[in-house]
Amino acid sequence: MPGQSREGDASALLEVRDVGVSYAGALRALRGVSMSVPRGTVVAVLGANGAGKSTLLRAISGTLPLQGGAADEGQILFEGRDIRDAGPAEAVRAGIVQVPEGRRIFGELTVEENLRAGAMTVRSAAARRRASDRVFELFPLLQERRRQRAVLLSGGEQQMLAIGRALMSEPKLLLLDEPSLGLAPQVVERIAEVISEINEQGTSVVLVEQNAAMALDIAESAYVLEVGEVALYGSAAELSRSSEVQERYLGGSVSTADVAAAADTPRAAPGASRESLALTAEGLTVRFGGITAIEDVSFTVEPGTVHAFIGPNGAGKSTTLNVLTGIYAPTEGDVHYGDRSLIGLRPHRIAELGISRTFQNLALSPTATVEDNLLLGRHRLTKAGFVSAGLGLPAARRERAEQAVRVREVAGLLELEEHLHRRVAELSYGNRKRVELARALCAEPAVLLLDEPVAGMNSGETERMAKAIGDVRSELGISIVLVEHDMAFVMGLADRVTVLDFGRRIADGSPAEVRNDPAVIQAYLGVGKHDAADEPAPESQEADA
Repeated sequence: MPGQSREGDASALLEVRDVGVSYAGALRALRGVSMSVPRGTVVAVLGANGAGKSTLLRAISGTLPLQGGAADEGQILFEGRDIRDAGPAEAVRAGIVQVPEGRRIFGELTVEENLRAGAMTVRSAAARRRASDRVFELFPLLQERRRQRAVLLSGGEQQMLAIGRALMSEPKLLLLDEPSLGLAPQVVERIAEVISEINEQGTSVVLVEQNAAMALDIAESAYVLEVGEVALYGSAAELSRSSEVQERYLGGSVSTADVAAAADTPRAAPGASRESLALTAEGLTVRFGGITAIEDVSFTVEPGTVHAFIGPNGAGKSTTLNVLTGIYAPTEGDVHYGDRSLIGLRPHRIAELGISRTFQNLALSPTATVEDNLLLGRHRLTKAGFVSAGLGLPAARRERAEQAVRVREVAGLLELEEHLHRRVAELSYGNRKRVELARALCAEPAVLLLDEPVAGMNSGETERMAKAIGDVRSELGISIVLVEHDMAFVMGLADRVTVLDFGRRIADGSPAEVRNDPAVIQAYLGVGKHDAADEPAPESQEADA
C-alpha cells in the first residue's frame, strides 16, 4: 500500500506495521493499521468517534490490557525494537508517554506533587530539575501555582499540568489524546503553540484530535482512520485541501442519508405531549472572567426541526446548550421559547416548560434497572408525594402503573423493551446511550437538547442512534437541538446547522450550504502554515485496494 514502509525506515522513530487490535478477544477495533513517525515531527491522527484513534495510542503506549484490549497482529517498532507486547512501564522507560483524553491529573495533589509523580522513573536529580525547568518555562502559570491543589485549576491549566507531568520523564515520543477537548478557544490556541514548542525542543508527537484545523496546522503529516482502518494519509498540507477529508469532516455519508430519508417517512405518531414552539437566541454573549466563551450568537430553532450546532473543540457549543437550559446566565443577550424569555429561570423551571437535555457523559444509575431509570425521567410528571409512594397507597400504585405504560411505549420506540428489567451496568455502551435518550423522552419534552449523543460509539452504534433520533423526530414531532462532532451523523439528520468557531457564529444554513461554506472548511480544515500549491494528492487505501 502506498505510503507505508515494509522494509523499515531508518529515519523513523516509530513504525506501526499492519497492527490489529481486539477487545475481549472478539471486537475488532483496528485492522491492518500502519503508520510512520519520523524523528522530530508531529503526526496527526484524525477520524470520527469510534474510528480507533485512542485504541491506536493505547497500542503504542502498552496500555491496551488496562482496557481489556490486545494488539494481536503486526509490529510496533520503536527505534527499531518491537514493543507490541511491552507494558506501559516498559514503554515509558523506552521513552513513550501518553497524555490520555480527559486531563487525568491527581486532583488532591499539588501541582508540584503531580509533576514529581511524572518523574518517578527518572533517577537523575539533574534530569528531574532540567525537566521541571522545561515545564515551568512552557507553562509559567504552573510555576505560580505549584503549591496549589490540582483540582482547583481551570480546565486549561489542568491540561497544561497533564502535558507537563508527561514531559517530566523527558520522553522521546509524546502521545496526546484530544488535548483541546472542552477548552476555550484562547486556551486551544495556547495548547497548539505549546505542542509546536515541545516539538521544536526535540520531542516527537503523535496528536489525536477532533479539531482537525488545529491538528493539520501544527502537524507535518496525518492519517485519517475510519472504522479501524487507515482511509487516507499524506502531508498535512495535502489533507487540509483534500475533498475526501472535507467530505469525512463535513458530512456526505450514504448511511446517514438513508437515515434522514427514513426520518422523513410519515408514521402513525402518538404525538408530543405539548406543542413545540420556536426557540430563539439573540446576541448571546458569555464571559468567564477575562475569557469570552461565546460572543453575539443568534439563531432560531424552528418547531419540529432538527437543528445542529457544530464547530471545533472550544467553539462554544456546550456553553450555548448550558445557556439554553439555565445552567449559565448570559452576560448579554436573550433567549425566548415562544414569547417567554428563559433568562433568569432556573434549570428545573426551564424543564417544566418542556425543554429536556442529555449530556455528553452518561448520567444514569448503573445499578438500577432500565425501567427504573426511565421512571426517574418521569419524576417531574408524577403527582404522588414521597410519603404516599413510599407507603404504596392505592393512588400511588395506580400512578406508577400508568407511568410504567408510558415508559414501555418510549422503550419500544427506541427498541429497548428487552432490556427494561436489566441493570444499566449490564448493557453495552451504545444501549446505555439510548437509555439516556429514552429517559429524556420520558419527561415528554417539546424540545430535546442532545450533547454529543454518539461520542465514543463505533460505527454500528452510531447508525443505530441515528435511526433512533430519526424515529423520535418523525413519531413525536418534537424539536431536536443537536451538538455533535460526527459530521456525517449531523449532516444526515439536521434540517439546519449553525457553525460556531472561537465563540462566534460563522455560518447558519442547510447542511448543503454549510458543507460548502469556505469559512466552515477553513474552521475545520484550515490550512494555516500549509499553503504550498504544488503538493500531490493524499493517498487513499480505498483507491489502492
